Amino acid sequence: MKTRIFGLIVRIAVLAALVSCMCLLAVRAYGFGKAVFDEREGTAKKPRSVLFVLKEENTISQVADVLEEEGFIDDSLVFIVQKYFYNSELVPGEYRLNTNMTGKMILDILSGAAVETEESS
Repeated sequence: MKTRIFGLIVRIAVLAALVSCMCLLAVRAYGFGKAVFDEREGTAKKPRSVLFVLKEENTISQVADVLEEEGFIDDSLVFIVQKYFYNSELVPGEYRLNTNMTGKMILDILSGAAVETEESS
């Protein structure tokens, strides 16, 4: 009898742990999806504009890391996912970026789709 009760308690504990993990994963997945698709333009009181040089040998990971370090994007992984979701191709050149831009706006500029490019030959 005691082993049946103990077994039942263990099953309930394992089930509760699994449900908790699923809930945590769902909340994190929602937050990540929201970051990818629901960006807002920055509201910095003193936005800064920088000339960003994109070289042919730069990978998306390198670009995302630099943009995150410089404060243009909040999360490099979100930027990488956006690049593949929006099917953006980075074009080497010189681009003027602003800290109030969204990741999508930056991708548009770095892919040559936006007007604000200063491509080098």
